[in-house]
Amino acid sequence: MASRSAEPVVDVVPLLERQKVGRFWLILFAVSWVVTFLDGFDLQIISFAGRYIQRSFALSNTELGTLGTIGVLGTLAGSILMGYLGDLTGRKPAIVVSAAGFGVFTLAFAVAQDYPQLIALRFATGVFLGGALPLIWALVTEFAPLRLRSTSVVITMIGYSFGSAAGGPLSNLLIPSFGWQSVFVAGGLASLLAVIPVVLFLPESVKFLAQRDLRQHRIAPILRRALPETAFADGTRFTVGTGPRQRTSFTPAALFRGRTLAVVTPLIWLAYLSSSAIVFYLAFWGPILNERIGFSVSQAATLAAWASVAGAAGQLVAGRFIDRRGAGMIALLPTLAVPCLLAIGLLPLSAAPYIVILLVSHALIIGGHGGVISVTGIFYPPAIRANGAGWATSVAKLGAMLGPWLAGFALDHGVGVRGTFFVFAVFPIVMVVALVALGRVQRGLPAGADGSMLTPVSTKEDRTAV
Repeated sequence: MASRSAEPVVDVVPLLERQKVGRFWLILFAVSWVVTFLDGFDLQIISFAGRYIQRSFALSNTELGTLGTIGVLGTLAGSILMGYLGDLTGRKPAIVVSAAGFGVFTLAFAVAQDYPQLIALRFATGVFLGGALPLIWALVTEFAPLRLRSTSVVITMIGYSFGSAAGGPLSNLLIPSFGWQSVFVAGGLASLLAVIPVVLFLPESVKFLAQRDLRQHRIAPILRRALPETAFADGTRFTVGTGPRQRTSFTPAALFRGRTLAVVTPLIWLAYLSSSAIVFYLAFWGPILNERIGFSVSQAATLAAWASVAGAAGQLVAGRFIDRRGAGMIALLPTLAVPCLLAIGLLPLSAAPYIVILLVSHALIIGGHGGVISVTGIFYPPAIRANGAGWATSVAKLGAMLGPWLAGFALDHGVGVRGTFFVFAVFPIVMVVALVALGRVQRGLPAGADGSMLTPVSTKEDRTAV
């Protein structure tokens, strides 16, 4: 045992590095999965219910497309606002606000009476949907040991992929019997219920509390949940590394401060924007394109759901390689996705080859997207990590809005359904360039730096209980 001197100081980083996967992590993953599953479901359900909403309100194609875009615009605002809230009050309170918010407004969307109400409620839903994911990423990243950092975020994002996939079969099950409103009622109620396990079981980030010097009395109980064998003396002060505590207000300039972030932030934004463009093109237009290719409405929805499952599998496999090889490893996935997209766009494929290549392309594209997400916040210090992830997510929403619009523009100008896959092959190419450059920067970071692949050497004091 170390000396019980007045106010002993403990660095939380070496403690978190020696964690083993156990009950604490199972609970953390389970609660995170609930939030990300419902985030994915509530965001993507508009793609499956869109045709029914269009008929119910006699909407034009442009109005329907605007309804899809306005939700993404809301997520752009939400990722900034909720990221700011997360860095001001903590990850957990902001996640509670986000989950409750998108639950309330998803439920309210089901009782909208006209098109302006649909627009307003979808935007409001998007604000809270956009805030939840960056906060979850920041929280999981700040608990994860270096060896599991990317994998933990990828595992968390599998919940989002399954939530997106659930929209297809649930729409086929509920809408024919109960109307399009039923899927929004189901999503809204489930999201409100999800607030309960978040409040009861989700821990606050100890790195955030230590670096901001907030609520120090809460850190030891949380650490004992993660490391049951560790004890701390009364009055112990917790820090993050040897750097000073950060209490200053956040400004966007902080994301570019220093030689590393000045390079890293633009590269992350470019990769994330490009990835979001193709992912949201596939998510929004996928069921419609499958139907126009020749599948029935139910077959098209089912195929879109299986494509999301394939994407989840791609994310899980990618995570382990990223932890071992770094951010540059992500570039392999979009590289392999390019020939898949070109094959769909240029070759006269029958149904079976089309399905196989489509599923493979989703595994590669969504796997790469999850990889980008997993490294979005790791290069920023904990005090601004939620803002870093939030701003990157907001910039990525520009790509998310571009993707569906660009596909519609291409279709209206005679490109053809399969031709859109050819057009969107440019985005993985941009991803490859940005990710290779990001990998080079990461490999040059010293041990202990945010985003480094090298584990800092712990001291004797760090390795012993206080």
